[in-house]
Amino acid sequence: MRVYSGVSLALAVFFCFSASASAETKPNIIFIMVDDMGRDWVSSYGASHPTPNVDRLAAGGIRFENCWCAPICTPTRMELLTGQYPFRTGWVRHHDVPRWGGKGFDWEKFTSFARVVKKAGYATAVAGKWQINDFRKHPDALQRHGFDEHCVWTGYETGNAPPSSKRYWDGYIMTNGKREVHKHGSETVNEFLIDFIRRNKDRPFLAYYPMMLVHGPFLPTPLNREKAPRDKTALYAGMVTYMDHLVGKLVDAVDELGISDRTIIIFTGDNGSSASGTLNGKPYPKGKGRTNDWGVHMPFLVRAPMFSKGGAVCDDLIDFTDMLPTFADLAGAALPAGVKLDGRSFVASLRGEKSAAGKREWIFAQIEDRRTIRDKHFKLDSSGAFWNISKDLLEKNDLRASSEPVVVEARKRLAKALASLPPNAGGPFEGYKAGGGKAKKTADPRKKGRQNRKAQKQKKKGEG
Repeated sequence: MRVYSGVSLALAVFFCFSASASAETKPNIIFIMVDDMGRDWVSSYGASHPTPNVDRLAAGGIRFENCWCAPICTPTRMELLTGQYPFRTGWVRHHDVPRWGGKGFDWEKFTSFARVVKKAGYATAVAGKWQINDFRKHPDALQRHGFDEHCVWTGYETGNAPPSSKRYWDGYIMTNGKREVHKHGSETVNEFLIDFIRRNKDRPFLAYYPMMLVHGPFLPTPLNREKAPRDKTALYAGMVTYMDHLVGKLVDAVDELGISDRTIIIFTGDNGSSASGTLNGKPYPKGKGRTNDWGVHMPFLVRAPMFSKGGAVCDDLIDFTDMLPTFADLAGAALPAGVKLDGRSFVASLRGEKSAAGKREWIFAQIEDRRTIRDKHFKLDSSGAFWNISKDLLEKNDLRASSEPVVVEARKRLAKALASLPPNAGGPFEGYKAGGGKAKKTADPRKKGRQNRKAQKQKKKGEG
């Protein structure tokens, strides 16, 4: 038995207490990402459609004004998970791995924020839409990416549709390796995540919630099925309402478990809306797949009681590569060795620090060969187009020929940053040409099927 002197005993007690306190103060992290919805459908950003539960996060936390992602689904997810821009991973266009093939998100080449925080003692789960691996070929992909548990729509699997084509009604969901058809996929995923949080409330956890909602097909929801509209935009709006309802259930569960004071909840979207909404009383274009500001400028709300009492607004620049280093910072986890990260932690922004030290001067977005970069006021495209988006949100007045000194200086500064970025790496799927240039997309089997059916109908019509 070891005998301590008075001083040694005091130091031992201090270090034990410090280690315990450190474990207790690691915040839980819940990251909610709605699919195909921008700021024009979130009322706390000035949209006309009400989202009262999402707005609760703004009222109780921080509303970020300048957050960018990639303009379409799978490049955003890779950027978010890896902390690297699309040109670095090669995932510069949408590629639905279960449908079009390829290994996809390769755990041997890339890390993920789940693997990073798991090493710091976090329980980890993903619930919702993945789409960047084929679970038939790699059933352990999510575990290899660092997730202890999962409840996900498998994605549209070529050769297994139906049932894998369905994510909502009769949703095809895989829960910890077991595939089943559920009455409504989004309801099942939400219930799983709440159960995961309940089971892990006494230890730090990370819950990644890439929602299937509000991506098409635009359908009635459990809230409006009895009196569902027929208009596509009205159906989309109903799905937004249902998404908000599920976010409310999740937030309520956190509050009822008594863990809200040590839980950070982040809400955002993966790209611009797929149905046109409104912003500050004016029509706002749908932006999915576009490098215009409305294609990449996301709502970004953070409820973090340890940093903010609520109602705060932050104009600091952040983008989706910042999630991995921020989660690592919050978890007290080491950043992955030997990995070139493009992101940086925005914990200083959460704290409300006004100093510009360590904060971003620009953020970036990309799809295929189209690149765009912005600071707090100006936006430059790789085409040469240049806008003052602080005054010209819809990019109507191209300033590339302006001789105004402030404009000229800003354009030079952003052009230098854009020119410093490397060419596109080879993609993690077949058919992508490294170094730039558009790839030939693998045929969508659903589209091919529709074309075959159309051809058959035309043939029969001709024969008749």
